[in-house]
Amino acid sequence: MSKTLVLITGANQGLGYSTAEQLAETGKYHILLGARTKSKAESAIKQLVSNSTIDSSALTPLVIDANDDASITAAAKSVSDRFGSLDILINNAAICNATDPNLSLRDSFRAVFETNVFGVAVIIDTFLPLLRASKYHDRRIVNVTTGMAQMGVAYSPTSEYGARHARLPEYRSSKAALNMLTAVEGVTLEKENILVVSTSPGYCRTNFTGGYGVKDAGQGAMNIIRAATEGDPKTLLGTIVAEECRVEDIGW
Repeated sequence: MSKTLVLITGANQGLGYSTAEQLAETGKYHILLGARTKSKAESAIKQLVSNSTIDSSALTPLVIDANDDASITAAAKSVSDRFGSLDILINNAAICNATDPNLSLRDSFRAVFETNVFGVAVIIDTFLPLLRASKYHDRRIVNVTTGMAQMGVAYSPTSEYGARHARLPEYRSSKAALNMLTAVEGVTLEKENILVVSTSPGYCRTNFTGGYGVKDAGQGAMNIIRAATEGDPKTLLGTIVAEECRVEDIGW
């Protein structure tokens, strides 16, 4: 392929959609729009191509559900059969809390970890052979995290993102676990010249946040794109890509 192949999970709405839109607008990337159902992926593509600057041939729907190993395996096979490799993987799909309010505490934690941690771990492991098969000079795995997973932010008595103001224990702890997964995979894959890096989009107005936030999704997506396409991998390893200067300032 002449264009860099990028897979974005949870690309049918919010930050994932905005990331896909901005990458597609450059004309440099072929985007695999990951969604839990084909109809959601195709609906997102239909919306994207209503923008006349986006080439519809550079958008491919991909069914991938982070909670379903069979779905992940099938998605990887689909990419392998059609493209043979993958250049950039963006793990964007996530949930803030369990959708069923009647779940026990244990099951509520399990539901969030299934998507935000276990799903990401399986997706990375399943798609790694395709990343290894890529001849692209700057292969990357980008994991979308949050400043709320930082211990300093949680303990802060003044930050509006501190645990005193917004508890969200399932979400915070799942993203803290994701940060450790990013660190371990980053160190492991460094020798293969595959960068694994975290990015924090910030507190964005999306369905995920109930429409609240200090940025729109397009602004938050810029951080994801920077993590996926810019900078020196050697200096990015071990960092969180965000426009904020200090980690304690990073919001959602």
